[in-house]
Amino acid sequence: MWHLAVLLLTAVINPCLASHWGYPTPRPNGEVIGPENWGGACDTGLKQSPVDLAFKASVRGKFPELHFEDYDEPIIAGKVLNTGHSIQINVGAPPNVVLSGGGLPSEQYVMEQMHFHWGSEHTINGRRYALELHMVHFDSKFPTIQEALANRDGVAVLGVLFHVSSQANPDLENILDSANKTAKDTVGMADDLLLPLSPLDLLPRNRDSYFHYEGSLTTPGCGEAVLWTVFTQSLPISFDQLERFKSIKTNNGTILTHNFRTVQPLNARPLIYVAPIDYELEASSSNTIQFSSALAICIFVAYLLA
Repeated sequence: MWHLAVLLLTAVINPCLASHWGYPTPRPNGEVIGPENWGGACDTGLKQSPVDLAFKASVRGKFPELHFEDYDEPIIAGKVLNTGHSIQINVGAPPNVVLSGGGLPSEQYVMEQMHFHWGSEHTINGRRYALELHMVHFDSKFPTIQEALANRDGVAVLGVLFHVSSQANPDLENILDSANKTAKDTVGMADDLLLPLSPLDLLPRNRDSYFHYEGSLTTPGCGEAVLWTVFTQSLPISFDQLERFKSIKTNNGTILTHNFRTVQPLNARPLIYVAPIDYELEASSSNTIQFSSALAICIFVAYLLA
């Protein structure tokens, strides 16, 4: 009972203590506060996130199909918020965006918010991506996400990775343009979304290939109540868009150049990889395939010119 009370208290007061934790960006007084100073479960927990999603460390698994209820519906009252540690989209009013299936034990996980990390927190085979989106849900049998965090498997997070591309991502552009009004420079300020945004727009087309494991929040107090689903197919983000994320102000006026926690030990946790047969050869990394094709063309041209 005491353990649950501590978890609940931590979940409630963490937002109030936002100024006391951060990422390794020097403050005006020269102080540097990073993940190594977060303390508590962030230091002592054995099921911490993020982790490196290495194929060699995973086991092939099969789960029921993931279901994304009302993900295609626009978020009507969505707000873009500068938390001082990220850009966050509060889902607000209905539609009731619900996640189920996959490796999730409960029937309904309701979306609470979405936020971004630049660069990515999870890595795949040691590769860090430019950006990572977290879609945070909690088990609907609990009235609030704070109560869900005090229970094992109470929270489910979808992780979506982004790679740098020459083409801008229109859905990210909508979010960045919305934040550019006031939230970009003011912690705690929320702006309305300029254009309708559906959560489905921020998911990869291939949602049948992903890693699943038991982990934690990646911010203080790092509560170990999270079921992670991280898709292997990434989405594009332009270099200019990435730089705009990196220009967000923190609560002390400094620039939030990056906001990712480094990968944590897996500690013998099962890392389950779900994918159609032969998916790895087909599209586990579209960028790798494109790079390999370009390399082959260069070798062929060099051969002709020799």
